[in-house]
Amino acid sequence: MRILLVDDDDALMETLAQALIGQRYAVDIAGDGETAQEFVALFSYDLLILDMLLPDTDGLTLCQQLRKEGMTSPILMLTAQDDHQNKVQALDAGADDYVVKPFDFDELCARVRALLRRNTHLAESVLHWGSLSLNPVTLDVAYGDQPLHMTPKEYALLELFLRHPSRVFSLDAIIDNLWSFEDPPSGDAVRTHIKGLRQKLKAGGAPKNFVETVYGLGYRLRPLEEQTAAPAKVTQPSKADISAAVAKAWESHQGTMQERLSVLEATAAALDIGRLSTELQQAGRSQAHKLAGSLGCFGFSKGSKLARELERLLELDAPLGEQHVSRVSHLLQDLRQTLAHGSSQQVVSAAISSSPQLLVVGPSEGFTRDVVADALTVGLRSTTALDPVQAAEMLVSCPPPGQSPDAAVIWVDEANYAEALALVGAIAPRPILLISDIQDFQQRLQLVQQGAERILPPATAVSHIVKDVRQLLQAGNAARRVVIVDDDPEVLEFVTTILAPWGFQLTALERPTQLWQTLDKLRPDLLILDVEMPEASGLELCQVLRADDRWRHLPILFLTAHEDINTQQQAFNVGADDFVSKATMAADLPGRILNRLKRTQL
Repeated sequence: MRILLVDDDDALMETLAQALIGQRYAVDIAGDGETAQEFVALFSYDLLILDMLLPDTDGLTLCQQLRKEGMTSPILMLTAQDDHQNKVQALDAGADDYVVKPFDFDELCARVRALLRRNTHLAESVLHWGSLSLNPVTLDVAYGDQPLHMTPKEYALLELFLRHPSRVFSLDAIIDNLWSFEDPPSGDAVRTHIKGLRQKLKAGGAPKNFVETVYGLGYRLRPLEEQTAAPAKVTQPSKADISAAVAKAWESHQGTMQERLSVLEATAAALDIGRLSTELQQAGRSQAHKLAGSLGCFGFSKGSKLARELERLLELDAPLGEQHVSRVSHLLQDLRQTLAHGSSQQVVSAAISSSPQLLVVGPSEGFTRDVVADALTVGLRSTTALDPVQAAEMLVSCPPPGQSPDAAVIWVDEANYAEALALVGAIAPRPILLISDIQDFQQRLQLVQQGAERILPPATAVSHIVKDVRQLLQAGNAARRVVIVDDDPEVLEFVTTILAPWGFQLTALERPTQLWQTLDKLRPDLLILDVEMPEASGLELCQVLRADDRWRHLPILFLTAHEDINTQQQAFNVGADDFVSKATMAADLPGRILNRLKRTQL
């Protein structure tokens, strides 16, 4: 909690600051009204203690001005005048409490605690979260019956989270709340305090994730219902599983594709005889839009382009002329042929191209060949290099986006140790598994600190290596919650299938109105929106989310059949983080998601 003291009595303020710091508050001191306003403009304070008489203004005027500017934090007025009229003026000016000098420091600290309790939804004198309790008066912390001994900053962190249990605090917000203006720490220092807090909570019996990381946003207390829930088991499908699932999805939706084509044929027939109604034109346009999206997802880029051109023609408000009638007829004929010659193998190829890519760096072609073969059976594509230097050159030459490996297996020995260490650093934080017989503790420590997550001996079976790589990929993404909103069930099914190998927690929604309840329940790490949907468009959803303080930092990726510059510009103008065409989704989407999630952690 952060407090601003505004008084030109330096000695008194220093003494009061020390008393409040002893109560685990962060304290700033301003000697005049102008400095106080500068502090308030820069930082968010939980409480102000304001003297009535200042060198450049009076406290009443400053209090009134702060209230007019929208400040809602409690203000406690100090004065040397014990006069009834002064108290009335102070309270009418917007003060929440009034203390006369000289004052008792213990009483003042108690009033501070009371005002802070009043300003949060937690009015109890002892703060609770599940089995955890924190007493702001005695500064005692316990988990169940187990006392927890905290450093001052660990205690302050915990109290901050407890007073705002549903809020996510970024590193900057934590610094603003818990450190004074003159002594701000680095982000690494804050992370060290959070790590220490987690360790002490875990040692006292609390769950490991009691304080959770919300990727790209910051830290918060994990919701109570999630602390006791068993972790969901995430399985990674094999290449055969992916192929079968995609082929089945394509075959099962053939009827839907033909129904959409039938609506377009009816639209064309009515257009040909000059009896196209507004309703039929809108229905034809809607089905063309859905065909453009679903065909693009399933790898039929030509069919997607044909459907998209039909959609554009049916968007025209003016009566369609003879040249339009002829063009619609030709487009429909080409679209029928595309669907007639389409095969599930084409669809499977599109899906497999989106599976995770493994970099294998080995001492011999035999080793890399065996790992590649085994990885392929479980749905992992691979690239190979015979040494870390060659692998590093490949990383530099890889074109973005999404072409760098999603995981790596690297053979490390004494001869290539320095190069391998540099390669690990270049690939991290992606999952990295090392094969090495190096026993020197310092060298192994350096490899782990650089980003290696697992070290196996050279005698390890290839099947065991690949199994561990899958586990690392799964562990890295299993906590990532991704919500997809699209009114086309075929698209949702395909997106779910191609993202399955990555281990994300996926939630698919067909109706935009389902999103709000889902957001509050799941608190996703990333949201995927279609642009055009009934009830509310993706652009409208994004606008509302960006205006909501809870979701304004949530990564939002648009997935759409629209590829024109105007639509992309609209998406970015309302707050989109990325834009992916459904025609290239199979190859682009997983990499775009991973890159966006990675950026939110920086």
